[in-house]
Parts: sequence; C-alpha cells; structure tokens
Amino acid sequence: MSKSFLSVLPLLFSLLSVVLSGYMSVRTQRISHRLHLEEERRKKEESALAAAQRVYEPLAESAAELQSRIFNIVQTGWVALVKRYESHGDYTTASTAFLFAHYFGWIEARRQSVLASSGEGARDESVQALIADVKQTLRGNADSEGFMFYSAEQRAIGEMMFSWESTSDVDARVPHVMGYATFAARFREDRTFRDWFAPVDRGLELVSNGDNRRLMDIHRALVALIHELDPKEKYTPGYSLRAIGVDTGEAPPKTAS
Repeated sequence: MSKSFLSVLPLLFSLLSVVLSGYMSVRTQRISHRLHLEEERRKKEESALAAAQRVYEPLAESAAELQSRIFNIVQTGWVALVKRYESHGDYTTASTAFLFAHYFGWIEARRQSVLASSGEGARDESVQALIADVKQTLRGNADSEGFMFYSAEQRAIGEMMFSWESTSDVDARVPHVMGYATFAARFREDRTFRDWFAPVDRGLELVSNGDNRRLMDIHRALVALIHELDPKEKYTPGYSLRAIGVDTGEAPPKTAS
C-alpha cells in the first residue's frame, strides 16, 4: 500500500463520516416529521371523536323522543292521539314536526362539533353508519311518501334548528338546538318555515288512513341508532327500546308521550 494512499485514508474516513452523519441526520428528521404528522392525525381523530361524543346524550334523547312519538301514533292511531290532545289545539301536529326537527338539529350539532374540533378526522364509524341508515330511511319512499325528507331537507332543517351558544368562557361555545316554545311559535307564524314540514302533514294523512309502514321503518332505524349511542341506557332511561313489529305493530308498553 503506497504512502500517498495511506496519507489520504484519514481524509476518506472523515468524508465518509460526514456523509453518514448527514444521511442519519436527514433520516432522523424524516422519521421525526412522520411521527409528528402521525401524532397530529391521532390528535385530530381523538378530538373529532370526543366532539361527536359530547352530543351523544342530547342526540340519543332526541332520537328516543321521536321514536316514542312514532310508537304512540302507531299504537294509539292518529285520530285517537289528536282526540287526546284536542284541548291543546294543533299540539299533536306541531309537536310531531318538532320532534323530527329536534332530531335533525342534533344531527347537525354533531356534524358542526366534529368540524369545529378538527376539520378532518376519523369519526365514530358505527354511529355514523346508523345515522346514515336513518337518513336513508327518511329519504326513501319504498312504501309511501309520508314523512319523506330528502337529504338536503334534513340538513336544512337541522341548520335552522342549530346554533352555537356562547359561555362565560370567552373562547368556549356550546351547541344549542331550538326548543319547543320557539319552534312552535315559528311553526304557527312563519309560513315559509312551516312549509319545510309538509312531509309530516302528508305522513299524518296516510297514518289517519291506517298506513303506518313508513313510521315503522323509521322507528326501526331510530331504535338501532339509540342502542349504539346509549347501549347502557344512561341517557334514555324510561324507554323500553324495541323495534315495532312489522306485521303486528307491537312495541314495548313503556314509552313517553
């Protein structure tokens, strides 16, 4: 081995050391960046899931109230239900429309909460799938056109019902859905607002003639969603949730009015 080669050998080792050091530094930075992105994605997913879960209680309650009204209509019959509340004017129609609207409002609250929390994020897939099933059932018309709300109508009613409400914390706000008193006043006084609920009027006409098929389909979809939202019945005590029988119209005896 020549002396000249031996003399440059330390230089070659030094150069190799610099190259390896640079490579390792770049590789470390790439790994760190990838881990950072994965951590950010995980935080967004957790944030979106937490935001969705914060409205589980009111969403489960609104779905339970709607399915309870549906059960009462099917069990009692629309004419008998109207007779029960005839001293309260149009309460039966207005409150039935409200229960649909209230459910749509909390669906919108859930969507807005997820968007506000992270913009993009993995959602609670099982709940989302069942919400989609309720939406599909409400917009479908395999049996009849009563209680048929197209997807855009469901979203529009939800947007009208939903708002953000400020809290004592300057940077915090909470989802709010219109209550019955405000809804009933607008339902009776604002014809444009009232027209959004024409599907309820058409559905009640069918129900008054004994056609409960649409309501039974909607009831089954809602019950499945409630079971997923509240498997331990933490938010929906007092409701014995079982889908109405297809042929018999039977349902649990324990319901809310």
